[in-house]
Amino acid sequence: MNAIYGRRLAQALALALVLCLAAPLAAAQAGADKAPDYFYKNIVDFEFVKNYVKMPKLEGVEIIDSRPYLGKHAKGYIPTSISIPDTEFEKKADLLPKDKKALLIFYCEGPTCKLSHSSARKAEKLGYSNVVVYPGGYPDWIAHEGVYESVGTEYVREKLEKGEPMVLIDARPLIKFLEGAIPGSLSIPDSVGDTRMGLLSADKKSEIVYYCGGFDCKLSHTSAIRAKKAGYASVKVYEAGYPAWTEKYGAAQKVEVKSGGADGVMDTAQFQKIMAENPGSILVVDVRDADEFAAGHVPGAVNIPVGQLEKRIGELPSDKPVVFVCNTGARSGEAYYMVLDKKPDMKNAFYLDANVKYAKDNTYTIVPAKK
Repeated sequence: MNAIYGRRLAQALALALVLCLAAPLAAAQAGADKAPDYFYKNIVDFEFVKNYVKMPKLEGVEIIDSRPYLGKHAKGYIPTSISIPDTEFEKKADLLPKDKKALLIFYCEGPTCKLSHSSARKAEKLGYSNVVVYPGGYPDWIAHEGVYESVGTEYVREKLEKGEPMVLIDARPLIKFLEGAIPGSLSIPDSVGDTRMGLLSADKKSEIVYYCGGFDCKLSHTSAIRAKKAGYASVKVYEAGYPAWTEKYGAAQKVEVKSGGADGVMDTAQFQKIMAENPGSILVVDVRDADEFAAGHVPGAVNIPVGQLEKRIGELPSDKPVVFVCNTGARSGEAYYMVLDKKPDMKNAFYLDANVKYAKDNTYTIVPAKK
């Protein structure tokens, strides 16, 4: 009896799902009675489509751009959609979902564009049973308030090469940015985006382009949504992100630390930025004596007095940068050069050349050393 009840319940749920999908489609089709002959039979609108523009992408749904890649898609497209130009449909049909019951939403360059309608018919011939066309397409999408759009690698590269105005922002955690980033980009991790809005241009018309770790990364999308809510008019997401950039143009030079001048010296401003945004990305080693350390120190720091460092050098990690600190830069510099001598294979060692005052509550102030 339980098995029969279970099957009936599953059938009822499946029927409800079909009816939920059929209702908006029928309503959309009702307004398409006088549509051009080339229109596909199942038509949807902006309100329908926006429900499926989600990150992470919804299972069983694929939004497909039928326009040419370089001429149109790379320059701007509906977020989360994939590029299958109608002229290359047969060649790229393997990009479609394996499940023939998946919802396929095709679009192109507006009501006069036939490409999406053509692709929809081709998909139907392949056996897909849940195919619709958004005739408003890309132009209608960007005409609505509160939405953002996505762009391709070529768009970002061209803007950088031409020096055209664009605020390029890496939404990944700071440690990822420090390991390598697209040249000219600014680090505003999505996790602290709410408190870093002041770093964006005061001009709400400025073009802002976010990126992160590729098509499966949602950080750039959530950052873009935040920027739109803040009133920025031109917000884009470079969905392919840093992985695609490095694949096409090579990895950027690592920027774990911005030199303050001398070799091994960590820039004090960057040290403070790292400690504020992602302190776990580095190991701070306080090389002062134990009693000094007990009286106040950088939160999260470990204490290895410089006199003990040579014996304990094996405790230093090799998987993250190590920054030595003291209160004047003298002992921290000594620790740095000891590591260079005793552990030359350790490439991520640095020291803070600054005057640091520590309080009992582990707050501290830093004054860069005078040169």
